Amino acid sequence: MEEKKEKKETLEKIEICYTCLQEFDMNKEDLSHYHYDKFPMCDYCSQFYGFYKKD
Repeated sequence: MEEKKEKKETLEKIEICYTCLQEFDMNKEDLSHYHYDKFPMCDYCSQFYGFYKKD
């Protein structure tokens, strides 16, 4: 059961940043997030524009 759980966490979820239109992996451990819980934003744009994840 634990092996399946680990595999789920490591799966890539490819999104396209709504700001720069770059493809990125949403499941990566960085600042990428859904802006306003709707629009995918990559790590670069999150850092550039000063947005951070809500924990």
